[in-house]
Amino acid sequence: MKEISPEKMARNWKSMIMISHDFFHRWRQVAEESLGKQETQKMINSFWEKVGRSTAESYLGKNRDPENVEEVVQAFARASEVMGEKVKVVQDDRFVLLIHDECPWIDSFKNYGAPGECQEGCDSWFKSAVQGISPNLKVETTSCLASGESTCTRRFSKGR
Repeated sequence: MKEISPEKMARNWKSMIMISHDFFHRWRQVAEESLGKQETQKMINSFWEKVGRSTAESYLGKNRDPENVEEVVQAFARASEVMGEKVKVVQDDRFVLLIHDECPWIDSFKNYGAPGECQEGCDSWFKSAVQGISPNLKVETTSCLASGESTCTRRFSKGR
């Protein structure tokens, strides 16, 4: 079997990201045509909640400390990078911030006729994943690219 160059592998991965976006949006469009926008949004939120629970299960299956806020956020940052998002982690005295400077979901929602509709799904995913990892952790969205702000920023902390 012929070896694939790192450059070609990176191109293939970027293509897979866009294929997965297309798959999601085509499903969303068919659901909206059949069920209407409101029912479809409920399904989308349920979808992202289930993905979040799966993310939590995967995280906990790797024997990481579920109470270590920075470790949890670093894992989310890595997942974001794998999905083609530009992200950084910033820690201050009280919070760990996950800051997305760029995200391909912003454009894909816009390109598929649903501009700005990604935040609700992302918020559902983060909340579900964090709750599944530890009931002692909290996540809060403080800014969103989809609403015209310069970043998607989520603030993580311990305690409710």
